[in-house]
Amino acid sequence: MMEFNATFLIAMLSFVVFIMIMNAIFYNPILSIIRKREDYINSNYEDAKRFENSALEFNTTRAAKLEQVQEKCRHEFKTVVDAAQTDASDRIKAARENSKVAIQSKKDDLLKNEQALKNQIKATVVKDLASSIATKLLGEDTKIDSVDFEPVNRVME
Repeated sequence: MMEFNATFLIAMLSFVVFIMIMNAIFYNPILSIIRKREDYINSNYEDAKRFENSALEFNTTRAAKLEQVQEKCRHEFKTVVDAAQTDASDRIKAARENSKVAIQSKKDDLLKNEQALKNQIKATVVKDLASSIATKLLGEDTKIDSVDFEPVNRVME
């Protein structure tokens, strides 16, 4: 059978003292380092999650603002294009009106010139013809000063 003497108790007591010394010198600092490292990792993980959420929120906000700006630009572009088209249309209408007025004015001038030339030709031709007829009938050079153009106008029209 086994004997229990003082050496066994001293060995047991020395083992307990050794465990307490090892715990104080070695295990507690290592556990403290492990806890600090775990806290550091957890805080970094939480920071990373927070930064990720912040980045997602920033990207969402940025995309929304970008869409708003693009829509505003499209609207302003359309407004400017519509204004330019309206301005061009107004200018074209004004140019057409000016052209019509100028053409009508030129037509009127040409008609007046034509009428003046016709009247001048009629006066010259009728007087020359009347003088020629009077000279042939009367036998002497006769100058005709006044002629009634009413019958001539009816015949020419």
